[in-house]
Parts: sequence; C-alpha cells; structure tokens
Amino acid sequence: MTSATLAICGATVVTPEGAEVASVVVEGETIVDILPGKTTPNADHVIDATGKIVLPGGVDAHTHFLIGFMGQRSVYDFFEGSVAALRGGTTSFVDFALQRRGRSMMDGLKHRRVQADGHTAADYGLHLIVTDVNSSTLAEIPELIKAGMTTFKAYMVYETEQLRVPDGPLIELMEAAGKAGMMVGLHAENSSIIDHLTKQALEAGHKSPPYHALTRPPISEHEAIVRALTLAESADVAVHIFHMSLGSGVDAIAAARACGVKAFSETCTHYLALTDDKYAGSEPWLYVMSPPLRKADDQDRLWEGLRQGLVSTVTSDDASYSRAAKEMNKDSFDTIANGCPGVEMRLPLLYTLGVEAGRLTLPELAEIFATRPARLFGLAPRKGAIQPGADADIVIIDPEQRTRLSAKSNYGPIGYTPFEGIEVCGLPCQTIRRGEIVVDNGAFMGQEGDGRYIHRSLPDTTFSTSDVDQKL
Repeated sequence: MTSATLAICGATVVTPEGAEVASVVVEGETIVDILPGKTTPNADHVIDATGKIVLPGGVDAHTHFLIGFMGQRSVYDFFEGSVAALRGGTTSFVDFALQRRGRSMMDGLKHRRVQADGHTAADYGLHLIVTDVNSSTLAEIPELIKAGMTTFKAYMVYETEQLRVPDGPLIELMEAAGKAGMMVGLHAENSSIIDHLTKQALEAGHKSPPYHALTRPPISEHEAIVRALTLAESADVAVHIFHMSLGSGVDAIAAARACGVKAFSETCTHYLALTDDKYAGSEPWLYVMSPPLRKADDQDRLWEGLRQGLVSTVTSDDASYSRAAKEMNKDSFDTIANGCPGVEMRLPLLYTLGVEAGRLTLPELAEIFATRPARLFGLAPRKGAIQPGADADIVIIDPEQRTRLSAKSNYGPIGYTPFEGIEVCGLPCQTIRRGEIVVDNGAFMGQEGDGRYIHRSLPDTTFSTSDVDQKL
C-alpha cells in the first residue's frame, strides 16, 4: 500500500458491519481502507488510538445557529455553532432557511447561505421552513432540489410569529413534496389547544415558568403528531416529526408505518436526559422549550423507540440563548425564549446514557448519531459511516475519560447548561473533518469558513420498515 495521509490505529472502529479493533486509512479527504487488527499502515500522520473508540463524525439534523426568536438572539452564529458541533464530534449539521410570508422559497435559501457560507467550520445543509404555500412557491420545488435542499419544515404552531401553516396549505405542500420525492418535517403541536390554555392561564394570573409545560399538555403534541401522520398518508409523502418528546408518539409512528406511511421521527438529547421535574426546580425558566420536558415513562419509551428504529435519530435542536436572555422575561412563561443549547453534548450524553447504561450498543450509537440521519436527510453515502469512499469524517472518543457537566463545559459564553451536574464519559478526543484534525482535546484547530455547503440528495426512506421489522 502506498503511503496514506492519515491512519488511525488500534482503536475499536464502528463501521456498518459492526465494531472491531481495526485501523482506518485516509487519503486526502476520503477513507480508502479499513484494516482489521492492530496493523499500522504507512501514513504521513499516524494516530495511536489504542483503547479508544472510533465513530463516524456525527450528523445533527436539527440546529438553530444565528437565530432570533421571541426577542432574543442565539449566542452561536454559524462559526461558533459549528465549532461547538465539532468539539462534540459532529462534523455535519442541517440548519434552517426561512421563507418569509410573501417571499419566495429560493429567497430564503439564498439569504441563509449568505449567512453561513464563508463562516461555518463544519459541513452543513439546510431545511427550508415554509410559511407561504401557493402555486408560485410550489413551482420552485425543482429549483430547490437542484440547489440541494430536499426537506421542508412546517410549523403547526406560532401564528403570531407568522410561522404556522394551516392544514389546507399543509396537505397541498405535502402532495407536491411527495410527487418530487422530498420529505416534509413537522413541528407537531396543536395551536388551538395551546393558545386556549395559554389565554386561560394568563387571565388567571398564572405566569410562572411551569405554566409553559402545563399549557402544552401531552394531548397538544399527540394530536398534532397523529394529524400530521394522517395528512402524510393521504398525500403519499415521507414525513418526519421533529423534536418528539412523547412516548405515545413512538406508538403513533409504529401504527403509521403499519399502514404503509413513510413515517420518521427524532427526539432530542434533553428529552432523553431530563424530565419535567426541572419545572419544580430553582430555575425553571432555563428549561422552557417546545415541546416541554415530559415524564420518565415518556423518556423510557423514547429510548426503546431508538433501539427499535421507530425514532430514527437524536438531534440537539440547539438554540443557544444565554442565561441572561433566558432570564430576561422569566416572570411570564409566554415571553421566555424557547430552547436550549446542546450540540456539543449530544455524543457524550448518548454514549453515557445509551451505551454505558446498557440501552444501546456501539453500532446502534453510530446509527443514531450519524448513519441514519445521513441517509434520511440525503447526506449519504459521503457522510454518516466509516467505509471506503466516504468522507473522512471521524470522531475518536475516550470511554474512560469522565467529567461532570457545568456551564463551563459549553463552548462560548452561554452561561449555563441544561445538563448541569450530569457525569458523562465517552468524550471526544479528536474530531476529523474530511481528513483534517479540526479539534484536538477540545482545542479548535480548523479555520472559519472551511466548512462546505452540502448539496443533499433526496431522502433515503428505504429503511422505514425493514430495519424496524427485524427488531419488533
């Protein structure tokens, strides 16, 4: 074999075929070979990763960098957010472009690319948030696909923010997307229930942060999930439920798949690590997010759904509002900026609460962290797996290194972490993006703007039933 540019030797390497001690050989930006055992190939740079675990670089399909919402701005822009992602072993992410009402979809995509290109340090793609469905905007679909944007997001809530798409336009969007082979993702909450309960709570003077969760009860999410799946069945379109927090949502996905619906879902790290007891704590405003945190039983069903493949992936839904921003309107739940940071902690939390706790195997972790989202969101085969021909997107983790999470664990001046006090292991030692070591023991070694926009292909939905059927 000719000399390679990089070799990672002696680690437990997790590939689509399983986990075994092997060496990963990289030439330039690409993985060219995987050699079994402790072979040390010739390479310009050799990393001795004995005792470590090598995983595919993560794919986080739900981030919100450089976002403004409810009067607040995120700490992370595209550069800082991508650095946090890389520090956490995530080498590719999918953020959002916004179509504003009365404007074209392509306008939203082009604007967001101007904000990200030349700044991000990780590779990235974009979902398109649709707010205005009509014949002119739907006619843009072929141009969007050509531009590498193959998934829509529609909100079933937030009319005040001019984001909500009513059911009539929504099914029209779904029908057009289905014919083009695209996928529609939903923020699934029932706006009528939430608005009614919010009005009642405010009129009664119930403004404290716990009322955020009380005015978004389980039925408000469950009904919207079932309605979204029903609309998708009628429209014959692949559908994805963003940030699912309910255990009953897993059962709804299973029922929809049994009827032939190409139904997918994600949950988030905070739903797997935290429960609604945080709303009884000393700083409940820090945990205001939509949907809210749920019960331990919901959490258990979400973990089970991950193993079954009914929950396809775990995202961060990163919204890096600072402690000061979260506290600014804490006296009334309806004005607290929704969301929390999490892109950097996705891998150590999944490893600790999943693999170390016996809920996941290493191959299942790789599937959830990288392989499934890469396939589902059109980044495969270049992203999401350690295999010859793929981009050399790799993260090396130390299963023995442990730390207790605190505000100081975050990259950047966020000032808090929702995971305060949780002890984690499996921390990334080195993150490699397209063959380049960009993070070494927490230190960012890359350059702003080295990340690339990913022209995503149409979603691969072929594993919607076959993988699950083997596990049920």
